[in-house]
Amino acid sequence: MAGLEAIKAKFAAIDLKALQGKASFLFGPTDVIGVDVGSFSIKILQLKKEGLVWKVAAWGYAPIDAKAEASPDEKKQQVINRLKALLIEKGAQVKHAATAISGNAVIVRYVKFPKLTKGELRATLATEAEPFIPFDINDVQLGFHILGDLVEEGQKKMETVLVAAKKDVILSRVEILDGVGLKPTVIDVDSFALESVHEAIGAGDKMGSTLYLNIGHTVTNLSILEGGVTRVVRDVFIAGNTFTKAIAKALQYDPAKAEEAKKAHGLLIDAEEKEKALADGNRDALGVSQAVSGVLKDLVGELHRSVDFYLSQGPERSIGRIVLAGGSARLKNLAKALAGELKVPVTVMNPLAFVPALPPDLPPDLLPALGVVAGLALRRNRDWA
Repeated sequence: MAGLEAIKAKFAAIDLKALQGKASFLFGPTDVIGVDVGSFSIKILQLKKEGLVWKVAAWGYAPIDAKAEASPDEKKQQVINRLKALLIEKGAQVKHAATAISGNAVIVRYVKFPKLTKGELRATLATEAEPFIPFDINDVQLGFHILGDLVEEGQKKMETVLVAAKKDVILSRVEILDGVGLKPTVIDVDSFALESVHEAIGAGDKMGSTLYLNIGHTVTNLSILEGGVTRVVRDVFIAGNTFTKAIAKALQYDPAKAEEAKKAHGLLIDAEEKEKALADGNRDALGVSQAVSGVLKDLVGELHRSVDFYLSQGPERSIGRIVLAGGSARLKNLAKALAGELKVPVTVMNPLAFVPALPPDLPPDLLPALGVVAGLALRRNRDWA
């Protein structure tokens, strides 16, 4: 545990830093492996660049399968065991990792501070940030990134991304990495990791800004990118498991059967699909679609609130498209339903579109779930220098 104690001591002495447009906790050799620890599964990905060509050096996916009644420490040990087995199975040799956090543990705010140098803001960050952070300022690690300067009412100001992450959550993630022999090089925020993918695949913003929906098991990361820069970040607690619970309640299924039914049926959109299900007496398809539709309505309401807020910030702003990522992105007819509700094109992310040749054993259906880990794998130790 001596290594972990040294990491903790170093962590206590420095701030969480937002660098190159990302909120990253940096310790400080070049290759890293991306490690995405979700509430349902673990994803790992190592990328190598040979000349101008990216290649997948290693990848892995494993459900955590922690028992619902397990204590936090037991769940953490289960994650460590699964991650260690995955790294051994995939033959990953890299010793430095990039990982990410999201949810209630992280607050991202876009604020306007008086014009200061980076050094001045860093020195006074706790005081400047405290009014914007709903946590005890002593319990969080703070970071910032200055987006640009502006003048308001004759006063010089700077638009700044402010990030606050709970120290106990960061330390818990550090303990997981340490438990498998990995040193944390970067601790990012899920939405900012997707920004790295956006840049790598050359998505651009020719038709307006891009709204990313990373639909995980318990949290959906919502972010809006304008000109390649993340301008809105929200975590919405309507996600894959919300759909599953709604199906379980409607059809009186246990969670495993509800999850299976969700994947098999998804949404019924077309009249022809609905008529066929009625004619066939397909109770599962009809029940699943109705349950999913109710949850989707709530999710669309959250999307409208975020989009309306973004559009209110300037008359020139518009949403040109929506990109779905995460384990629930490929839910049948989800993209089609969202496109109909929001009146913009909706696509499902391929976060490795910039890699010419993917491993033959990497299932295409898994690709959307690799959005965050792909962004993490693109990071390089000392890539902020």
